[in-house]
Amino acid sequence: ILYFIIAILFCGLSSCSSYLDEENLSSINSDEYFVTSDGYESLVNSCYSSLRKVWKNEPWLFCLGVDIYTRGESELISGSYGNRDVYSSELNEYSTLDAENGYVSDFYTNVYYGIQACNTAIAKSKSVSGVSESTLKQRVAEARFIRAYYYYLLVEQFGDIAIVEDEITSAVTDFSKSSEKDVYKFILSELNDIVGVLPALQSNFGRITQGAAKHLMSLVYLTRGYKTYAESNDFAQAASLADEVINSGQYQLLPTFGQVFTPGNEKNKEIIFSIQYDSNSLGGQYNGNGQMSLFGFELWSKVVGGFEIGNTTYGWKKNQFMPTPYLYSLYNTSLDSRYDVTFKSEFNATIAAPAIGLKAGDLRLYFPKYDQIFTTNDSLAVMKENPNAIIITKSRWKQDIENMGGSGMCPMVWKFYDPNASWPSNNNNYTGTRDIFLFRLADTYLMAAEAYLKTGNKEKAAERINAVRERAAIAGHSNDMKISASDVTIDFILDERARELVGEYKRWMDLKRTGKLIERTLKYNNLAARVNKMDTHILLRPIPQSVIDQGTGTFSQNPGY
Repeated sequence: ILYFIIAILFCGLSSCSSYLDEENLSSINSDEYFVTSDGYESLVNSCYSSLRKVWKNEPWLFCLGVDIYTRGESELISGSYGNRDVYSSELNEYSTLDAENGYVSDFYTNVYYGIQACNTAIAKSKSVSGVSESTLKQRVAEARFIRAYYYYLLVEQFGDIAIVEDEITSAVTDFSKSSEKDVYKFILSELNDIVGVLPALQSNFGRITQGAAKHLMSLVYLTRGYKTYAESNDFAQAASLADEVINSGQYQLLPTFGQVFTPGNEKNKEIIFSIQYDSNSLGGQYNGNGQMSLFGFELWSKVVGGFEIGNTTYGWKKNQFMPTPYLYSLYNTSLDSRYDVTFKSEFNATIAAPAIGLKAGDLRLYFPKYDQIFTTNDSLAVMKENPNAIIITKSRWKQDIENMGGSGMCPMVWKFYDPNASWPSNNNNYTGTRDIFLFRLADTYLMAAEAYLKTGNKEKAAERINAVRERAAIAGHSNDMKISASDVTIDFILDERARELVGEYKRWMDLKRTGKLIERTLKYNNLAARVNKMDTHILLRPIPQSVIDQGTGTFSQNPGY
């Protein structure tokens, strides 16, 4: 339903992470508290906290049913799949996706929860005392940004949706849909209103900046540019705004790709907008995020001997999202440093297995690089030095479920590794303490490239792509990584976005935006291709059935569901 009882998270602002701390102030009258200086800051901070609710768990709607990830083995929870296998197959293969899918419903509800937190902060601003006018305008702009971001996620996932701008204080069961076109107008109107209010630099890292607003505006113009209701200058606007962020002097590509993802370096100059997960602000180990866990597999269950459950050397990993062979094939590992930063290909035993002569620290699992020839002699050489090594070659980098004939193992996505994440006592909660990057400058460069391509300026597109590729080059190979204008196509840009942005929760939106979702998913996602039931109706998700059933007005279902 579109009625929300908001449990506002209260927090202070004594440090850059503390504005996400949770505090129970339920005994205080909210109408009185929220119009004070501290109370209003807490209210705005609840808008930021809502981002955690949307993104902390599995990114089902963003990483299944695409070309570079597919469905792996569902996780058992207390001995049951709990519909995880059903819901994930619906989102990956599409053929049985319906309005009862729990992951679709959760996302829809969580995003509107966040929108209502923002609406409340915006509404209460009219009565606040003890806050300077400039600070108040800035805080309202932050809430309006987050709300606009949420509406962008919703309109791309669901199409026509309800625009709710008012604080809801009692049950409302009758909402009217606005057209996609009108939702886009609303988003851009909001962002244009606030971009000049937001500062170029915030004293608290993680708060919304002018650069974040321009990045989002660029993305919205870029996305609308493909629509039937696009305006003639959408792609030019997208390119211009992306370049404003690039040339602002506030952000920079770090010298190496690896530095961007070094644990503890989340607050770096490349990050434009991120969700804060400082361990001191989480309020318990199970309030972390799952990004580090989602693109791997259980070493202790897939490999007999050498790995124990609960080891923190490699951490808790799941096979719910499995990279496709196509993703690995995109890298030239002799030139591109991103492969070895993004993936882990060697795993040493964490416990001994005396029966086979395996010692802790010995190489136990090895994945040869996808693009390099690996001969029988190469295998023998590895085994001579490491007699207990299990070598998994690329033909087996696929599922071991549903007769797919693979090993259920492949090089793990490793760039999000978190040495501070504890091992959870159950497999239904996450403990990751690293920030989730929503916007970073490399993404801005690639958005600019896409926008320039769509305006017909391939030279500029190649320049923007080369900035990202040269940074990614292995030392001595910068020139080898450069491309020319003739190389630039939408498929090349999508491949480059795959190489750069693995695991960053963007792929479904990228493929949908560019009109490539069906084509590329059927070509590279083995389970989706086997079912082969994708048509244009899947470009929108079903409106959750609970929304339709519990509403008193006419809230129509999306076509095909």
